[in-house]
Order: sequence, then structure tokens, then C-alpha cells
Amino acid sequence: MYSFTNFKEVFNQPIIFLMKYLLMLLTLITGALLPVQAILNTRLGRQTGGPLMGSLLSFIVGLMALFLLNLATNYSAVVQLKPTATGPWYIWLGGLLGAIFVGYITWVNQRQGVALTFALVVSGQIFISMIIDHYGMLGSAIRTITLEKLIGAGLIIAGLILVKK
Repeated sequence: MYSFTNFKEVFNQPIIFLMKYLLMLLTLITGALLPVQAILNTRLGRQTGGPLMGSLLSFIVGLMALFLLNLATNYSAVVQLKPTATGPWYIWLGGLLGAIFVGYITWVNQRQGVALTFALVVSGQIFISMIIDHYGMLGSAIRTITLEKLIGAGLIIAGLILVKK
């Protein structure tokens, strides 16, 4: 016979399952925004003075959007900023890496094509992600590289070769 605790566990399983796959779908859709962003930034750059200017303007719009979103959803964190010296210095490099990424992609996607550009981007992301996961770098959880992951990475390389042709 089921107790209330067992009923909750059985009831929650489909919800957990759906949430897991909903998050995966939303992540896929979010990833699909990157090539669109690259093209829009390239067009913006053409109209405003080049890829770096397009990237700068894109970051300004993003900064304003994130500021307003934080005001709306996390007001206390905005008005009571925590001291900045509480973590390692390298945690601030994310913005620099984002600027390098957006600036470079804004410039390169029209030279080698959007599909090849993002096939290379995804390949780079997969390989560095596997290394970061395997060693638990930068404070991430350790997730060892398995044969299945290596096969998946190999298939991504095969896909990259096919996209290049």
C-alpha cells in the first residue's frame, strides 16, 4: 500500500522528468540565439563603424537589459552590491571573454559562414567543457570523461568536417 510519502515521490517523478527536458529544450533554443545575435551584430557593425562598434553597442543594449531585469527581479542585490574582493581575481574575466567572443564572432561569421563558424564554436565548447568537467576546473563539479563522451565528441568533429564541405 502507498503511503503519502510514496505518493509524493511517484507524483513528482513526471514533473522532474518534464522539467529536466524543458530545461534542455530552453537551453537548445538559447543556443540557437547565438547565430542570430552574430548576424544582427554584424549588420549593426556595418551601419555603425565596424565589428567592434557593433559589438560595443550590442553590449550596451545587453547591459541596459540586464540592469533593468536585475532591478525588476533582484532589486536588493542591485542597491546593496556585495564587496567585490570576496572571490578570486579571475571571476571577473567572464566579461572580457564575452567581449572577445562577441567581437570575434561579429567579425568572422561573414568571412567563413555562420554554419561553419558555429560548428567550430560548438566543437570548441564541447572539448573545453569536457576538460573542465573532467578536472573540476574553476570550481565546477567533477564529471569524468567517458567513452560515450569521447564518441560524442568524435561525432561532433565528423559533423564539423561535413559542415566545412
